[in-house]
Amino acid sequence: MNKTVYFLGSGFSKEAGGLVQSEIIDTILDENFTRDDERLIRARDSFIGFLKEELHIYKDHYCKVQLEDVFTPIDRCIWDGLSIGRYSSRALVELREEFNALMGAAVNYSFKKNEACSDYVDEFAEYINGIARRRMEDGEDRVSVITTNWDVLFDHALKRAIENTRPEKLSVVDYCCYVSSWDANDDTIKPGLLAVGYGGYNIKLLKLHGSMNWFQCPLCQRMYVRFGEEIAIMKAAYCRHCRKNYGMPDISSIKLQSNLLLPTYLKNLSNIQIKLVWQNAAIELSEAKRIVFIGYSLPSADFEIRQLLARMIRPDAEIQVVLYPHSSSVEAEAERYKNFFGSRVTERDIFRLTVPEYVENLKS
Repeated sequence: MNKTVYFLGSGFSKEAGGLVQSEIIDTILDENFTRDDERLIRARDSFIGFLKEELHIYKDHYCKVQLEDVFTPIDRCIWDGLSIGRYSSRALVELREEFNALMGAAVNYSFKKNEACSDYVDEFAEYINGIARRRMEDGEDRVSVITTNWDVLFDHALKRAIENTRPEKLSVVDYCCYVSSWDANDDTIKPGLLAVGYGGYNIKLLKLHGSMNWFQCPLCQRMYVRFGEEIAIMKAAYCRHCRKNYGMPDISSIKLQSNLLLPTYLKNLSNIQIKLVWQNAAIELSEAKRIVFIGYSLPSADFEIRQLLARMIRPDAEIQVVLYPHSSSVEAEAERYKNFFGSRVTERDIFRLTVPEYVENLKS
């Protein structure tokens, strides 16, 4: 099998206006971010209140806080049924859901605020789509994309790329887990294997940390997908299947929840849908002849991803790394890859290019 897996980090969408982790709190504190939106104002005030009253962070240090130091104690207390200050473990679950939506909204706001050129994202999506649609000719599975990003910039680009080529048979963005469409009559959101079975093709997009357009029912565990919805859910929505099957009204047991794995040292991978994504990511990596990391710094905090890479990438796989050339940490990141992959990554395998430059090279 001649398969290429592209592994995208936050640096992939940075030049389109996306945020790296260190910029998220800056964005949340931006007054323009929450202007005239009462839900966001309440969520931001809750976040600031937690930093101040429970973690005892000084105001002028808010922007220096690591998100792992915020969410790790929350997750540990939720898992162990403990409290933090005035928040019981049950209240922490609600607080975390509020923070989920706040983080997603901050990422979305950054894209709109910066209005940076995202042409390279569409061009990369068209490139991936061109490879994936060849499956309709010979049945060979040639490409997949794994990402740590929550944003849906690339998701939308892939969907547009499919629609622009107007395939005659069902073809879909495939999240490699069991999905339901947000809108009951949306036939563009179907499982990838169904599309392949109908003679079409799928573009596998495996989002290890969840996605801003995923919403899950806590009762039946269905995951709803909505394209065109760029923000993690901030208002009540309920599982239409559980309403129908059990005659349930609008109660909390079927209220849809966002599905994001926020920065924490205790990532909860027990969710059945997230498990499917990680299992399929492992399979994709094991089948890959070539793996290209784009905008991913291989941080030590991502130890679950590091074990996945160490365990599943074949010894003879070709590994390439695309690093942002103007970062002050670019050489440290290059050294990190060399140390982690050993003899499989040498200097010739590391490309110090912007993502638009790399995509332009792919096109040519």
